[in-house]
Amino acid sequence: MRVTILMLFLFLAGLAEAQDVRELDKRNGFKDIKVNTSVLDYEGLEFKKETDDKLFPEAKIYVPVKGYYESIGSLKIYDLEVKTYRDSIFQIIVVTDKDPNLYKGLKTAFGEPEYHYRSGFYHWTAENLRLSYTPYQKDKIEMKYESFLMRNKLKKDKEEVVEAIVDDF
Repeated sequence: MRVTILMLFLFLAGLAEAQDVRELDKRNGFKDIKVNTSVLDYEGLEFKKETDDKLFPEAKIYVPVKGYYESIGSLKIYDLEVKTYRDSIFQIIVVTDKDPNLYKGLKTAFGEPEYHYRSGFYHWTAENLRLSYTPYQKDKIEMKYESFLMRNKLKKDKEEVVEAIVDDF
C-alpha cells in the first residue's frame, strides 16, 4: 500500500514539473518578444548587424531602441540581442544583474531547471524552446532563449536547396 502511494506521489510530482515547463512554450520568449515570429512586428527593435551564426547562415542581430526593454522588474538589462533567420526570431539573449530573485522567479514560472555539468549552466527545455541561465562575468547573468522550431525550419530549407539541385540535373 505504501509503495503504491509513494509511486502515485512521484508520478504526480513529475507531472506537475512537466506542466511547469510547458509554461516556457506558452510564453514563447522574453516579455513581448516571441521566438518564431517576424522581427519586423516589434517597433522596439532595430537592426544592428549581420552575423554568421554557427547554425544559421546570414543571421541578423537586432537590439532594443532606446526606451524599450531596459529592465526586468527592478533589474537593469545590460544587453539584449535578438537573432533572426530570414526575419524570423530564433534566439533571444538577455544579460542582466545576477540576482537570486531572478532565478527564483524562473523556477516559479518553469519549475526546477536541469544542470548541464560540462558547460556549468542551468536550462529549462520545453517541446519548442530552451531557456538557459548562465553566469556572465562576475556579477551578471545571461539568459538565452533558443527555438527548436527554427532549427527544424533551417533543416527543411537546406533539404529543399539540395532537392532543387538534384532536380536541376
